[in-house]
Amino acid sequence: QLLAGAEALSRERDLRALFRLGAEHAMRFLGGRFGLFFQVRFTPPELTVGLLGCCVSDGADTYWDDVCDGQSWLPVDPLLADCLHTDYGHAIAHEGDTWRLAFAVGALGEARWVLEIHSPLKPRTADCQALSLFLRCFENVHRQWEYANLDTLTRLLNRKTFDDDFDRLIAAAELAEQARQLPQDRRDPGLKITQPCWLAVVDIDHFKHINDTYGHLFGDEVLLRLADLMRQSFRNHDKLFRFGGEEFVIMLRNVSEDHVQPIFDRFRMAVDRNDFPRVGHVACSIGFTRIDPRFSPAELLGRADEALYFSKEHGRNQVNGFDTLIMSGQLRLSTPAGQAQIQSDVDEIFL
Repeated sequence: QLLAGAEALSRERDLRALFRLGAEHAMRFLGGRFGLFFQVRFTPPELTVGLLGCCVSDGADTYWDDVCDGQSWLPVDPLLADCLHTDYGHAIAHEGDTWRLAFAVGALGEARWVLEIHSPLKPRTADCQALSLFLRCFENVHRQWEYANLDTLTRLLNRKTFDDDFDRLIAAAELAEQARQLPQDRRDPGLKITQPCWLAVVDIDHFKHINDTYGHLFGDEVLLRLADLMRQSFRNHDKLFRFGGEEFVIMLRNVSEDHVQPIFDRFRMAVDRNDFPRVGHVACSIGFTRIDPRFSPAELLGRADEALYFSKEHGRNQVNGFDTLIMSGQLRLSTPAGQAQIQSDVDEIFL
């Protein structure tokens, strides 16, 4: 059963699905009722965990929920601390009619996650050892995923992953649009109408001046700090990319039109208020657009770029939405020549 789970992990390319598969196979193997997957953070002398997702079993099926953002850090309890103080360790406690088990995913002092499972039966030692080996497979697959999909400097998603994630975002936007257009009497009562999806392009203002004045070492430090601020400002399931140089891309799903501008402005202000090492003040400009499935990925990225250029040309350190600029008359649709240039830029990404 665990070998089949390890094979399934090795075939998976989606990060969220890796955590889901790892938790589900572990739950089934131990006959668990529910499980919790935690991210571990060690900032000496404090050890804390953040909930990434939970897994629930009704006996026949297992369900995974990853709505948790992983950013609400809690102190570890004795059971979790016990497993984290052992090399790829596990710990067991009997609480009422339930056995509570915790498994460290990682070597001593280097564990990045903890999997907690609640089961009505006490597992054998051999079963716990087998599950620990399975979680090593999970860790190895996760490292391979990071090597293939993350930018080596900032640890954000890289350009290679952009196409697939963008296709999924457009598909989600298309389904949401179809659901909204259905008459109320024809909608499935269980159908949830989601909010729109959004694409934003972020560019650090005067980044060349930063590199020329302070050197590339401090320029890289600016990129690292900006990436950290992005992770702090957006949800765990939002897609954050580094496209290269000082350009970043953000994909948001299920955000209402009233909230999207304040979300990007909150991030912009976080950058504006941050004190960057040696450099001091750094600002960024942002342009965004709503994901409309009637347009191609190239056209959508071009619209976000046009809004970004508007921000750059009108004072920098600001956020602008393409649709709002068009409706207010501040921005006109590109000329054919301008569209050709946008297409040329985008072709470098998609081809």
